[in-house]
Amino acid sequence: MRTLVGVITLIAAASACATPPHVSDGRLVDEDGMTLYSFSGKGAPDAESCEGDCVRNFPPALASPGDMASDKLGTVDTASGDRQWTYRGKPLYRGLMDKKPGDRAGDGLNTVWHAVPVR
Repeated sequence: MRTLVGVITLIAAASACATPPHVSDGRLVDEDGMTLYSFSGKGAPDAESCEGDCVRNFPPALASPGDMASDKLGTVDTASGDRQWTYRGKPLYRGLMDKKPGDRAGDGLNTVWHAVPVR
């Protein structure tokens, strides 16, 4: 019985970890196939560049505790103590305006938000 509980615990822990960003259709996407974005403005994203509340409209793409950086993917610690994915050193964000995998509604928004092409 103790072994069964240990196996169930390991399975639950593994499924709780998100997979690292990956490439789909030449762009970086999250574990659900949703487009990831980078911010090219000066300084940190602000209410004007985000069309309002940045944390709500462009939440950071967070890494799970067991996720490891590789090649051009890395992580950076956020002010709240979480780990945010980066690509080539630029923090990655999700776009809440996207409704399904493949959507890129935030691409080009205010000329500072961009879907992340993989080269």
